[in-house]
Amino acid sequence: MPPPVVTPCGVYMLVRRKIFFLLPLMAGLGACTAGDGRYPSLAMRDFEIAPPAPAAAPPAPIRPVADAALLGDLRTAALRAHAGFTRHEAEAARLARRAAGQPIESDTRAAALVAMADLAAERGATSAVLADLDRLAAEAATTFAPTGEIETARTEVLALVTSQDAAMARLWEIMGQ
Repeated sequence: MPPPVVTPCGVYMLVRRKIFFLLPLMAGLGACTAGDGRYPSLAMRDFEIAPPAPAAAPPAPIRPVADAALLGDLRTAALRAHAGFTRHEAEAARLARRAAGQPIESDTRAAALVAMADLAAERGATSAVLADLDRLAAEAATTFAPTGEIETARTEVLALVTSQDAAMARLWEIMGQ
């Protein structure tokens, strides 16, 4: 099939079609240039020339979560519980050595288990103080309060609990558990 022949009439029809399509667009663009005052002015506005606002008051200082008296009471409670642990530890060690190698149903083994339960109760009292200090540390961290004194007390009590854990593990090993 031969290529279509473009006649002057065909060219006129193509241009006419494009003109009818572009004419409304050109009229619409002309409407966008109207100066009817709907657009904001570039003049300085009131808030741009007003004096600066006064500075806000400084924030109130963050109060500590725990005062020195509370931390002192918690340290005292931990030391009291540790003293009780130490007091019972010598007797529990003596009973653990006697119970080593004894059958499970023997009276010496039962006495050693009761002594170990007493040690666990004293360790629990020390652990409760550590839990209170952990709660205070978490509260201080979430309120951005100072945590230095709390962390110091927590480290001291954690050392006590760690030493109690080591002593109990040693006694359980002596008993053969």
